[in-house]
Amino acid sequence: MGTVYRQAITRPLPAGAEIVTRQGKRLARWKDRTGKTRTAPLTTGTDGTDRILVECRTFTAKYRDGAGAVRTAATGCRDETAARRVLADLERRAELVKAGVVTAAEDSIADHQATTLAGHFQAYLLTLEAEGTSPAHRGNVRRCLDRLAKECGFKRLADLRRERLERWLVSHTNAGMGARTRNTYRAAAVAFCNWCVANHRLTSNPFAAVSKANEAADTRRQRRALTENELRRLLYVARLRPLAEYGRETIRRDGDNQPESRRSRRTWTKATLTLDTIAEAADRARDRLKDNPDFLADLVVGGRGRAMLYKPAVLTGLRRG
Repeated sequence: MGTVYRQAITRPLPAGAEIVTRQGKRLARWKDRTGKTRTAPLTTGTDGTDRILVECRTFTAKYRDGAGAVRTAATGCRDETAARRVLADLERRAELVKAGVVTAAEDSIADHQATTLAGHFQAYLLTLEAEGTSPAHRGNVRRCLDRLAKECGFKRLADLRRERLERWLVSHTNAGMGARTRNTYRAAAVAFCNWCVANHRLTSNPFAAVSKANEAADTRRQRRALTENELRRLLYVARLRPLAEYGRETIRRDGDNQPESRRSRRTWTKATLTLDTIAEAADRARDRLKDNPDFLADLVVGGRGRAMLYKPAVLTGLRRG
């Protein structure tokens, strides 16, 4: 027979609390926000500091599950009668497992149905982090899942429906979403549900049968290799750019009709560097920085280093990621 009780928890010692001893027991005495005097037993925390012992406001249920193991579960109820109803539901589930009507796996899945999707997402991302995935990947997964949950109306695991996801994908495809982007959202949803199945949060993946889009038939950007002339220009600009930044000319902004004597930083800007002007800007920078040879040398070396990085990256196919 199960029971419900308020679990004792510890909290930091309230500010201004007085420590007293009664009948050999140490107590803390303080005044709450309403001015009422409160007392609570004292205990020692793991860090050696004094903490007060208080009862949790909600009840905890204690019962034996279908395998006969003693378990505790938070009821979330402040009323004892309501907490006992939750306990009765838990014991009823245990009896169904014992009778073979419900499997232990199905019973375990029921424990996660009340948790919001945000809670499941957080647990999933912690798993991805433990697997060593990059922060950028986890950020992309989180953005995809959050958007799907918001726009498809997913709030609990029970809300995950294939038709809702397919309707969302079709509507955004018709609005111009590319095949690759569509597949990214689908992959995030499928991978999350596979994790839920592996961790006994779902019995099956509701999105497993959602079809992929054909990326080959919807190429948004045709990738190609740089030509020899393009590579030569890239390395030329990369080498001169750090130095040329200090040789850019000052020009008036468009629409600036102020007289020369009243010009301010809001009325002028730096000229744009182009392939035709970058060499001239670099020469101008050398003249401006001739009295600071160390800084001038750093800019020259920095440009050469940048060009030396670009060249093997292009010739070997090495990618930033």
